[in-house]
Amino acid sequence: MQEEIEKSDEGEVRQSLLKSLIYLAVGAALIAIGADLLVDNGTKIAKALGVPETVIALTFVALGTSLPELVTAVTSLAKGHSALSLGNVIGANLFNLVLVTGVSATIAPFAVPADKSLNGINASLIIDIPVMFGVMLLLAVPVLLRGKLYKPQGIALLIVYAGFCLMQFLI
Repeated sequence: MQEEIEKSDEGEVRQSLLKSLIYLAVGAALIAIGADLLVDNGTKIAKALGVPETVIALTFVALGTSLPELVTAVTSLAKGHSALSLGNVIGANLFNLVLVTGVSATIAPFAVPADKSLNGINASLIIDIPVMFGVMLLLAVPVLLRGKLYKPQGIALLIVYAGFCLMQFLI
């Protein structure tokens, strides 16, 4: 009798694992399809409306490529797994910054865009890089001091993002 119960439990675990793997595969495929549709169609609409390419990259392309991280972060936070959420964000950014940029530059070296300038200096050097460091400090310093991210930081990051996108229209 005990052996039948153990075999039954083992079968349920296998079935549960298989079901979870199927959900994972279907969910990942749907996120990828949705992100692809967002990027492709959003880019076409934005170009038709005359939106600058930098703003398109900051919105549709960035959102489309970061959608899986966003879904994972929100889901893990909703389930109380903040470490998973933070690890996902940090890991995804390091992966994109180091591996994606490294492989891309190795295959086809690229220059920092120089089509926009302020007072004869590349706008990326004056605006983009300082904003990137400012955002990094806004995230890192409070976490290092208090060990937690707070709503005001999130609001500040959203304001910086909106301001940065708006600035791309003006420059």
